[in-house]
Amino acid sequence: MAIEYPYSEQAERATLGTMMVDEDSLKIALSSLVEEDFYVPNNRLLFRCMNHLSMRQLPVDITTVTDELVSINKLEEIGGVAALVELCEGVVTTNSEYYIGLLKEKKNLRDLLDLINRVVKDFSDSNIGDSSEYLDDLEKKVVEIARNRKIGDFETSESVLSKIYEKFRSSINKKVTTGVPSGFGDLDKITNGFQKGDMVVLAARTSMGKTALALNFALNAARDTKQPIAIFSLEMPAEQLVKRMISTSSYLESDKLRDFKLNNEDLIKFQDGIKKIGSYEIYIDDTPAARLIDIQSKARKLKSQRDNLAMIVVDYLGMITLQGKAKPENRVQEVSELSRGIKAMARELNVPVICLAQLSRNVEKRGGDKRPMLSDLRESGAIEQDADVVLFIYRDDYYDHSEESRKKESVPAELIIAKHRNGATGMVKLVFTKKYGEFRSMTYRDEGSKN
Repeated sequence: MAIEYPYSEQAERATLGTMMVDEDSLKIALSSLVEEDFYVPNNRLLFRCMNHLSMRQLPVDITTVTDELVSINKLEEIGGVAALVELCEGVVTTNSEYYIGLLKEKKNLRDLLDLINRVVKDFSDSNIGDSSEYLDDLEKKVVEIARNRKIGDFETSESVLSKIYEKFRSSINKKVTTGVPSGFGDLDKITNGFQKGDMVVLAARTSMGKTALALNFALNAARDTKQPIAIFSLEMPAEQLVKRMISTSSYLESDKLRDFKLNNEDLIKFQDGIKKIGSYEIYIDDTPAARLIDIQSKARKLKSQRDNLAMIVVDYLGMITLQGKAKPENRVQEVSELSRGIKAMARELNVPVICLAQLSRNVEKRGGDKRPMLSDLRESGAIEQDADVVLFIYRDDYYDHSEESRKKESVPAELIIAKHRNGATGMVKLVFTKKYGEFRSMTYRDEGSKN
């Protein structure tokens, strides 16, 4: 039994009527609707005529619509002048947005029914390949349908300027970070926070402190924004990750959390750490060696449930696969696709994504200064191309294997902003305390360059 497509002819007629008698309703409808939002063919035709009149900067009323229909020999098709007069009788212009919303709702249901019919046809024709890819494609289409529920997406320049001016006024008396704060004031001076839709690559050699710094970013953002943070930990189990969070946030040595041999002072710190972490809204997925498609799907689902999702951390790029291949034939090409996929996810969800990456061994092979460069990004130049911000961690002690260096609890570190698509590059001096996995700012130096 065929399912009848949902529509509301009454709402369609009411919308067209308000458009002909009220200029404000006309503007709202033309900026919110398209022809396909009308199901009845004659109503689509009328909307098209009104849109054409408006585009030619002509008034829209019974007379002009009549003339437009006559010019294309369609007046009698819609029922003549009497039909237009009937449309305008008894309309309530204050309800125009309600009518538009109802039209959008019916259109969404029709789109959903089209999608269901497509799935049934695909199954009938055995036209389904990889199930994960097929489900991901369906998920994207469902998200698109859901987004189409919004109306009035256009903003006037005046309203946007008003928002900008309000931010300017508030910045007079306090510092304003437009993006998600990193918790490091010196870094935020350069980046103004992690910006929505940006892909931020945090790279360093093995055991330099990438995960520790990323967790510092996540904890600081969760604390300062009071918004959800998502972490995809592809290498480290969630329990181990949270232990590191407790250590960092409560200054409890990480070694003591391995066997929980805690004295009274340690116990107080432990309970304090649990209380702090418990107050943050942090979501962790520790699926090992996950596929990009799964990460995107889970992030998309979380965003649909927590629209105020502030930031995503992916630890790390080298552990992601495209189709579950442990050793792909062309890793460089795969990393390029992964990089584009991570960037696309940041743009789609409109959140900053901090993606950790390894540096190649070329750093060690260089003589003299071993500070990383963009060319050291492992396996693909596409990472550099796709990233909006590239951060490198560098520590002198990493290359100092003396006993004295090994015993140091806190060591100087540098956070190098090697690429900043929308601002200056530079370097932030940090201090890294190994036993807590904690980074903190020391000084700020602006190199004044642009990228």
